[in-house]
Amino acid sequence: MPVLDNETLMALAEEFPETSRDAWMAAVETALKGAPFEKVLTRQTYEGLRLQPIYTAEDAPAGRAAPVAGGSRTETGWDVRQMQAHGDPAEVAKAVRQDLERGATSVLLRIDRPGVEGVVIGSAEDLDRALEGIHLNMVPVALDAGAYALRAAALLNELWSRRGHGAGDVSGSFRIDPFGALAREGWLPGTLDASLAELGGIASRTAASHPNVRTVAVDTAPYYEAGANEVQDLAFSMATAIAYLRAMEAAGLEVAAAARQIEFSCALGVDVFQGIAKLRAARRLWARILEASGVDAAALPMMQHVVTAERAIAGRDVWVNMLRATVSTFAAGVGGADSLTVLPYDSAVGLPDGFARRIARNTQIILMEESGLHRVADPAGGSWYVERLSDEYASRAWELLQQIERDGGMAAALTSGTVAKLVADGWTERERNLARRKDELTGVSAFPNLQEETATGLAVDREPLRAKLDADAWSKRVEAGTEMEPLARHRLGEGFEALRDASDAFLAQTGKRPAIFQLNIGTPADYTARATFAQNYFAAGGIESVPAGDAGEFQASGCRFAVLCSSDKIYGEEAAKAAGNLKRAGAERIFLAGRPGDNEAAWREAGIDGFIFVGDQTLATLRDVAAGLGVIEQ
Repeated sequence: MPVLDNETLMALAEEFPETSRDAWMAAVETALKGAPFEKVLTRQTYEGLRLQPIYTAEDAPAGRAAPVAGGSRTETGWDVRQMQAHGDPAEVAKAVRQDLERGATSVLLRIDRPGVEGVVIGSAEDLDRALEGIHLNMVPVALDAGAYALRAAALLNELWSRRGHGAGDVSGSFRIDPFGALAREGWLPGTLDASLAELGGIASRTAASHPNVRTVAVDTAPYYEAGANEVQDLAFSMATAIAYLRAMEAAGLEVAAAARQIEFSCALGVDVFQGIAKLRAARRLWARILEASGVDAAALPMMQHVVTAERAIAGRDVWVNMLRATVSTFAAGVGGADSLTVLPYDSAVGLPDGFARRIARNTQIILMEESGLHRVADPAGGSWYVERLSDEYASRAWELLQQIERDGGMAAALTSGTVAKLVADGWTERERNLARRKDELTGVSAFPNLQEETATGLAVDREPLRAKLDADAWSKRVEAGTEMEPLARHRLGEGFEALRDASDAFLAQTGKRPAIFQLNIGTPADYTARATFAQNYFAAGGIESVPAGDAGEFQASGCRFAVLCSSDKIYGEEAAKAAGNLKRAGAERIFLAGRPGDNEAAWREAGIDGFIFVGDQTLATLRDVAAGLGVIEQ
């Protein structure tokens, strides 16, 4: 096969005529045949951006590009940081050893505390058991301890000393984040001012003694889980980082030294390009803040940790979560993440087993070792779409950041309820689209499988372990100096999954699922499309369809409600008659699959009570049906 050199390739390109955006638009308008361009080919994001179907050099943002290098990413790839949250320290140690032997490169310990289940740690001895057999001079350890972060950091420091490791030999991250802890858990052991002062103090001491350890985390996952969009997430991240820089400056650290103490952590959803743009925009924003502080941003690359978003993890058809995690991991890799935690596919239903942890690890390893995502710096750079989206994210986040700063900073925004209102409003909009299935969730609101084997995950009873903690350790967990209502935690599928859970409970109690009689009218060619739609529609709410071809079968079906399925033509001829037959057979409520159009009044008069179609109020309808069938309370 001949090798094509650049001159040959250029000659081939000359065979194609040059075109323009105007010519493309003219061709599109012809193809649309009068349909509105904005409605058909553009999409509005939750950040208020209008995404176009094509981007050209004309869309490229002005000014210099965002910095692309991460803080610790090397030619061997990003840090594969596996989370451990089993309650028993001994079981955690087994899992950590297994994970490290099979591809993980660092450890993230989620410490058990009120409202967040994790490994139960009350002393350095407990931590020692959780990390038994781990060479702490070789393996970085990161902590997720929330309001318990200061005590957990002290325990890790004590363990390093007990094992005889020099301060320069160990690495990791204490991840002290009082704002994030307050947002997620609703309390801090001291006042917010005192917590910031302690953060500054320990950061100052750590900077002087442990060159490879970071003290501070700016973790925006609590806001993202509560409903924050990408722009809000970025703005909250930068506002938090500014507050922490000030706290560390007050403790005597110069800005450059303080910046080295910060690890940024964010969640990525399942939109590849938005995830890539978010990470690129974050680096641009942080560089601007450092430059405004008189620091050379190029000499202090941002340390970015990414976790696959908890809100995107489904509790139904959990195998699909592998695909969601792959999309998020790809975005993180292309976007330049320095470390990555992939949540196991069954994390929404319990603790992951060894297989689930293996898949989480291997998702990253395959994308590095087989796809080579880490081998190119900023591979999305130069894409007009990604460049434009990154620029718009950064610009809008900067505007929100300035507003937060004018109103008193992140502490004021958090404690005054401003943050809570912003993310709640964002969730309300997203929830509305989820409820209408405008935003579909495969296996949950789209293509649900009522016969699936329900995943359970591992169950751990932490109470005996908690009871063994000494009183001093326990008291420091529950006495609050600062309190607020924690931000809500949402998962995208929660509304539909609640109905599925209720359906399972109904099945366990009665021996059968809630069901609806599905009357298919005409030939298979007439009814198959809408019959399939109706089956998926009701299954999303845990309601089984009982198909039949004759209204006379209704009484024998044991159903109380019915749905008609056929073509518009057949509906015009048969819908009213079929509804009458079903009513006489005892149907309490009848639905028709499809939009009623001008026939709505006549069909309602004939006994049809409602209509199901693409874009309707699906979740509300399913809740109403479930309540009518006694599955949930009205």
